[in-house]
Amino acid sequence: MSVDWYRSDGERVTPDEAQRLLLDVRGRLLAQDVIRVGGVVVVVSTWFTVTDLGFAANGRPLLWQTIVSDLAMHADIGRYTTREKAARGHAEAVEMITERLRDLVARAALDGTRPSAVFHPEPGT
Repeated sequence: MSVDWYRSDGERVTPDEAQRLLLDVRGRLLAQDVIRVGGVVVVVSTWFTVTDLGFAANGRPLLWQTIVSDLAMHADIGRYTTREKAARGHAEAVEMITERLRDLVARAALDGTRPSAVFHPEPGT
């Protein structure tokens, strides 16, 4: 099985160029937000992956990925075909997770419990 390598515009590249892209970690980071609500801290990051994560319905490679993480877990919550879609997906993920964390902390305060430090987003929402 061969691996296809890509530039952020979706064009294929050589293994040498792919290696250069993979080593440019800062250059591959599209956006990163740290969300703090109460004592819960979650990081949302969106990256250019260089490799195809699977083909989208339109046959284009999925080259961008949004990941949510806290101290205990990492969850892939979005994959995109373009930088623009990845930027929109990142913003939507930050908004959704911020709202869910606020709800979690508010419910915990009403219940008199401590909110879990682990946030488990629901896939596809």
